[in-house]
Order: sequence, then C-alpha cells, then structure tokens
Amino acid sequence: MASRSYKHSPDVFCYACGQFIKTRAKRYSVTGSIKMCEAYKAYFDTPVGDEDKPWAPRFTCEHCKKTLEGWYRGEKRAMKFAIPRIWCDLTDHSSNCYFCMVDPSKRRAGKNVSTIMYPDLP
Repeated sequence: MASRSYKHSPDVFCYACGQFIKTRAKRYSVTGSIKMCEAYKAYFDTPVGDEDKPWAPRFTCEHCKKTLEGWYRGEKRAMKFAIPRIWCDLTDHSSNCYFCMVDPSKRRAGKNVSTIMYPDLP
C-alpha cells in the first residue's frame, strides 16, 4: 500500500457524503455490510468502488448507513444529496486534495460553532 501523505486521514471522512466523522461518532466499514453496498448501488446507480485504494475513505457515517439501508428496506428515507462524493487519486496536495484542504482538527461541539468549510473540487 502506498504511503498516505495527507494532512488528515481519508478514513475520518464519510465515503458517501464526504463529511468529517467526529472522533466519538460511530463509523461503519464501507464493505463491512453487504446491504450497505447493495443499497449504495441501488440508490446512486453506481457500485461501491476504490475503497481498497489508499486515497479513498473506508468508512461511512452513521447517518448515511442508516439512511441508505432504510431506503433499501422500503422506508421513506432519502439522502440529502443526489450524487455521492466521488473519490479519485489526487496529485497536488495544496490545490486539489480534499483531505488536505478540509481542517476538522479545530471542530468543537455546540450550536454556536462555525461549520467546517468543504471545498468544491472537480
């Protein structure tokens, strides 16, 4: 496996939505549940892929897992987005690296805390 040289590990971000997964929050393996993989493919019309690459997150947040699996079971649930986060091999860490540009290290809990700014990368 290639060495990861990112400021923040890809595994602290959700594979489906790309949001930062808080340290104390539950995170779920992308391939740990066959239902999750089936639900992801059915909902987004694309299979789970690249989770074995060093530059792709290997976990989903609890919200994405429960929403996708609930929708797959027939519950009236929907994701907050129509297109999942697309992960690709990055070449320049300073201008197009999602894991280097997002800084979740100063994230605190509370209602008056500023939100994390996520980059809009191609």
